[in-house]
Amino acid sequence: MAIARTGVYVDDYLEYSSTLAGDLQRILSTMHELDERADGILGQTKRQIKYLLRPNMVDDDDAASDRMKKDIENSQDNALSLCTEKVLLARQAYDLVLLPCFSPLLNSPVA
Repeated sequence: MAIARTGVYVDDYLEYSSTLAGDLQRILSTMHELDERADGILGQTKRQIKYLLRPNMVDDDDAASDRMKKDIENSQDNALSLCTEKVLLARQAYDLVLLPCFSPLLNSPVA
């Protein structure tokens, strides 16, 4: 009886895993794109911060400084949003790979 049940789980997993490679590749590729976008945003933010903190910064243009500070805050919010999206994608990848392996164990009664 246990062997028959195991066979069903194996068959279900094999059927499920045929689509796994494409889904996982899509998730990993999206995560890579998010990394590149976040790196660009953070690089720009670092340059803006260095510009604002340079030793010979003259306080003549407070309006430009304030605009740049707002840009930095917006960039940091955007980078945080990209990183949050990446974490959600990592959870999806985890669910795709590991949950099917353990779901038969989670659903079976404890002896």
